[in-house]
This record gives sequence, C-alpha cells and structure tokens, in this order.
Amino acid sequence: MRLRLIRDYNFVAMVGKEDPCHASYTPRLEWNPQVFDYLSQAYGAEHFANISQALTRPSIHSCVRVNTLQRNTTEVIQQLTTHLLHKQTHLQGSRAEHIDNNEEPLKVLEETDAMKSFPEDTRPKELTTTENKLSSSQNICFEHDVLKDVVMVKGKGPRQIDYETVRGEGGVLKEIVVSRKCAEAVLRGAQVFVPGVLACSGHIEKDELVAVSVAVERPDGEGRWLVGVTRGTTLGTEHAKSQFEDTARSGWFIGIGRALMTRASLFRETKGVAVEMVNRVFDLPAFSGVLTGDIFLQNLPSIVAARVLDPKPGERILDMCAAPGGKTTAIAMLMQDKGEVIALDRSHNKVADIVRLGEELKLTCIQAIKMDALKSVQVEMPQPEASQVNQGNLLAVDTTDMASDISRSGNMDKNSDSITAHHQNLEGVHEPVDAELQRTSNEGIGSSKPCEVSGEKPCKIEIASKKRGNDDGAYASRRAARKEARKLKTGLKKAAEQESPYKRGFVPRSFDHVLLDAPCSALGLRPRLFAGLETLDGLRQHANYQRRLMDQAVQLVRPGGTLVYSTCTLNPGENEGVVRYALDTYSFLSLVPQHPKIGGPGLVGGDDVFDGATYRPWLRDGEQHLVQRFDPVGASDTIGFFIAKFLVSP
Repeated sequence: MRLRLIRDYNFVAMVGKEDPCHASYTPRLEWNPQVFDYLSQAYGAEHFANISQALTRPSIHSCVRVNTLQRNTTEVIQQLTTHLLHKQTHLQGSRAEHIDNNEEPLKVLEETDAMKSFPEDTRPKELTTTENKLSSSQNICFEHDVLKDVVMVKGKGPRQIDYETVRGEGGVLKEIVVSRKCAEAVLRGAQVFVPGVLACSGHIEKDELVAVSVAVERPDGEGRWLVGVTRGTTLGTEHAKSQFEDTARSGWFIGIGRALMTRASLFRETKGVAVEMVNRVFDLPAFSGVLTGDIFLQNLPSIVAARVLDPKPGERILDMCAAPGGKTTAIAMLMQDKGEVIALDRSHNKVADIVRLGEELKLTCIQAIKMDALKSVQVEMPQPEASQVNQGNLLAVDTTDMASDISRSGNMDKNSDSITAHHQNLEGVHEPVDAELQRTSNEGIGSSKPCEVSGEKPCKIEIASKKRGNDDGAYASRRAARKEARKLKTGLKKAAEQESPYKRGFVPRSFDHVLLDAPCSALGLRPRLFAGLETLDGLRQHANYQRRLMDQAVQLVRPGGTLVYSTCTLNPGENEGVVRYALDTYSFLSLVPQHPKIGGPGLVGGDDVFDGATYRPWLRDGEQHLVQRFDPVGASDTIGFFIAKFLVSP
C-alpha cells in the first residue's frame, strides 16, 4: 500500500492513500481561541503546538505504585509480568478467532526518512524504533530508575490499524461512534460501555468486528460548542448526515472492537460492555481487579509530589484536597503507617472513597474528614465578659473581619463554589447527579399551607394544589414520601460520618507538613480530545480560588515545617502565578529544593503575557530551578503537572 504523510501539530501519522473514510487517528485539539493565544504566548507557539498534540495521546508508560507495607517491588514485577503475558496471549487468540490469519490488521508504524526530519520530542514514541517483536518479559514491567517503589508498565502506540477488515458491502465501514469521554477512557485501556455509544451503522450483529470512532465537540457558528449527535442515530441515513458529515470523524478512529450485543441492544440496554476492543491505536494494559491492595495505579508526578513532601513516621500531615486518596495513601506508606494523616474533602461520597481506599491498602493512620478546605483554620470565638453573661446580654460576634484576615486574596467570583465542586471531580470517580432528588428538592419547598406574608398571595405550590382539585391528597402524600426519603438519605450520610473533634477547623501551626494539591483547570491531563470549554475568565477564577486555599494552608504549618503546592494544569497563572503570590504575600515563606527532582524548570517572567484581565508576574530568575514542571512533550512522557515546595520560617 502506498503511504502519504499527514501533518497536524507536527504529529506524523500514516494512512492508506485509498482510504475513502479517512479512518485514522490524527486528532486536532480544539481550544478556546483566547486561551490558545494566551498559552501560545506563555510557552511559545511551536512548543505549545507540540504540547497540544501530546495531550491527545496517553502516556505510553503506566505507573504502578507498590504497597511496600504488604509486598516488595520484585514480587509485584513478577506477578504483573505473568498477568500481562497471559492477557496478551488471550488477546492474540481473540484476534485470531475473528480475523483472517493471512492478514495483518495491526501494524506498528516504522520510521521513515521523512520522519527523521522532525524533532525527536515531537515524534511518537513507537515511531523511534523499528523493533516489531513481542516485548520480552523484562521489558514489560520494570522498576523506575529513581522511585524504587514504582513499577513502570510499557504500552504500545500509536499503531496503524487496517480498517479493511471491518468493511461491509460496497466498502462501507461497520462503525460505532462513541462520546469523547468514552474515547478518552478507551485510549487509557478501557472497553466501550453502553452509555458511551452515540451512533452506529445499521445491522450490527453480536460478535461482529466494528471500527470505533469519536464524536468530538465542534463550533456551532454562534460561539458555542456542540456534539450534535442524537443517541441511537444510524450512520449513513439522511438523519445522520443532517447531524454530521462522515468527514467530521476523519482522523478520529481509535481502533477495532468486537460488538458484544446487537444494534438494537446497544440502545436498549443501560449498562454493560458494548464493544470489546481487540485492536487499539494505543495498547495500554488495564489494572482493574489486578493485585488489589498490593498496587495502586497513579500518575508519576502525583507520586513525586508525595515524595517531595518528605513525611516521616510519627509526624502529623494534612492533605487539604485529598480525593480520591492516591497522594494520601502514598504519604501514609512513606510514614510506614505511623503517625497521623488527615485527609479533607467537602464531599461525603469522596470522603467515603478515601476511607475505602485506605482500608483496601490496609492503612490505619489516615483520618478522612468532610470539610471545606477554605474553612480549615480554626477561628476562636471571643468569649463575652462575665458581667454581660450575668445580665443576660450576650454579644453578637461579627466574624467578617476575622474571615477576611484569613482569606487575604480578595473576593471570589460568585460561581467559585460550583467551579470547585466540578474540578474536585477531575481526579477519581465522577459521581452522577441524582436528578430525581434534585427535582423533588425544589418541588418540596414550603408546605401545603399558603405562604402568607402580610398581604402577599399564597405561593405557587398552593395554587398548583388547588388546580389539581381531587388530587390534593395524593399529591401531598407523594410529596411527604419524597421529604421522608430525603430525610432518610441525609440521616444515613450523617450516621456514616464519624464524629470529628475538628468541626471548627484546625489550630494554626499544628501540622508538620501540608499538601495542597489544589483543584485546578486540569489542562495537563491526558489523553484529552477537547479543550474548548475553558476560558480566560475561568482560568483566572481557578487561580483566585487557589490563592484563597494558600491563605489557609500557610497558617496550618508549624514553624520549620513545609508546604507542598501542586496542580495538574498547564496554566502558569495557576502554577507560577500562585507561587509568586505566596512569596510576595508571606515573608516567612521561601522556596526550597525538591527531592526527587524529575520534572523540568518553571516559567520565568509573565509580566508581558496578558491573561485577559491583567499582567501577572510568575517566577523570578533563579526560582525556576526550585520548582518542578512536568511537560507532556518531555522525555518523561507524563501528564502536565506542577510542584512547588515552601519552607515555613519561624
């Protein structure tokens, strides 16, 4: 087959010249135009283009942190290798069962002379070698060079897929279209689950091989983004063409899978695996249910952040924004499960997740507490004088000034709470909203009696009841049942929460070390197939919220202790900008060297980069080497991440 080159953000992929459907993986990451200009100015246009392309690919190495309190690294490497080789053999058997043995549908791209002209760091990892053999056991899993409790598991990709094996009559692809979120999970090693399927070809039968493509948001011409695909759409019909053209999916094919149900079942069922992937553009292992309690899958920079904190056995540590608990448990292991690790989150369900993870890893020194990190510093309430108590005239204490002293960074936008709640879900399990509870909580406001307030008319709920006439009793009964259900749910949550002596926050200067892994815009997470929703205003709000968290964190570290600040974003305003704010606001803070040092230097300057509202300074010359910035384009092939470590002077 003749080959041609397609260049997109300096990424080279190879596709068949005669492929009428352009079935390949050559994605182009869409950004908000203002955010794109801002980050291009911060990083340089060429480097940011390379970053954008790197974000569309998963890290080729998976990082597994070993529970060294239960197992040693050598044992884990041996068991993981055995498991992965067995799984690889099973997958090859599955392919042989459904694919003609004379064909080779899965081909690793080989390096050509044309590719050698591109910079090394812009070429996909799989393209830098011509080796096309089964990895030997010692190359599948290996110990990290620096972190001896971390096992690196090598994946493969990007790969060229021969989609000719899934063409039906007339050369038309048998295809299933999935959502962007589903595709990002598949690129990380997951299967295609039913809720992620949006559309498919007609007459898909169980056990048939299908091409899997992605429907990504696109501009609607009015400044908004839309997917525009109605779930259940049949590809090739006029209805489908009215929603999106076939060319809209060109460059967005992520592999071949085996349908585990018919087309009718795909849109009738509500859960379960819809497609088992057999040929992937990126072939990464899944670890669900593997060595449970002995290993934990975690991004490399997150592991480094816990190491940089350098906790010791017997110390008292605070993880301010702890969910889902990966860094919390890493800290507890570094302390040999001796001491006290307090983990905070404002969500009851996420606190429960932290507790479950700690129990799974058999850690006992973790105390997970439901608390808003913005209220983590204890504020002492002034006691009234004895004479006033005797007279029965207690003073009403105004705590506004005290609160403003703690949160020095200024007013937060009124939407900050919703922003925080959203971005605390970026790492870990995304919780579905209970739509019925949300709806009934609005219906249940008030009572069946009129809401009479000096001449005002009865409220709408009473008027609605009158219109229902004979249904009054049934409606009131249903409303009462919903109210009782809400009470029961709230009561169960409260009963599950352990009584904590820290309801009013923590005494200032009461922790040896504090980790502030702040909620952020998460622009460093990968694979990422769309980035158009984040705006410059949103980025500034994130940074403002992070400064407020920093105001709390600095008060909780004892003199001589350390504070580690980290994010998983590429936005310098949330990284170097927050560090600059902390150093300029608190004279007792200073940056200190980090160990281990795996990431690169931070960004200096910022005074000439407009963030949509102003020019905010970042690091000064010499400070960039005291922080760690993980670049998706870098040799470590990680997510985008940032770490800064502060010493709190007496």
